[in-house]
Amino acid sequence: MKLHWLAVLLFLAATLLAIAQETRQNGSAPAPSESGKQASAAKTRQPSPEMQRLFDAFLGTWSVTEQIEPSETMPNGGTGEGGEVYRIGPGGVSIIEEIHLKEPGGEVSVLGVAWWDKKARGYRAFWCDSENPAGCILMAHLAKWEGEQFVLRDEFEREGKKFDFKEVFSEITPISFTQTLYQGEAGKELKRLLTIHATKSDKSP
Repeated sequence: MKLHWLAVLLFLAATLLAIAQETRQNGSAPAPSESGKQASAAKTRQPSPEMQRLFDAFLGTWSVTEQIEPSETMPNGGTGEGGEVYRIGPGGVSIIEEIHLKEPGGEVSVLGVAWWDKKARGYRAFWCDSENPAGCILMAHLAKWEGEQFVLRDEFEREGKKFDFKEVFSEITPISFTQTLYQGEAGKELKRLLTIHATKSDKSP
């Protein structure tokens, strides 16, 4: 009788061992728990139509050239060149922009984040610039699509005067787009600061 139960136990042990080895060979994994399923669904959820439009327009790596308009600090204007990368932010609810440029005055680095504010019905934009003494700003106005152009607006004060800022993404195609930055005193005509021409690069973002 003892031998009979011993044989049964050995048989069960051999069977479990065989199943474990087959699982490792086939790369199978236990079924995910309910919480695991929810976490997976959160990672793969579809972006909103508003964010998808930005993703379709800008995701990827871009080579850029810059034309800087004459100003008090740069009377003759100037040129710059560098790269620009757009990638999807955490959870697919934002888009992250990174720019690195070589300008006559030195190297410039920029980090931007934009997301859709459903309640306000517009995009919010957060902007960090190596040339901005304050470091980062949250743009005062909502960014919006105006026809086929994506437009960001801001306002700020300097030496007791109010200024308006506008950035326009135009001529958007799958392989290129143009960024034009404008600025001027509030209530007056905005002057063009610089223009960036971007061309899709083969490099991975």
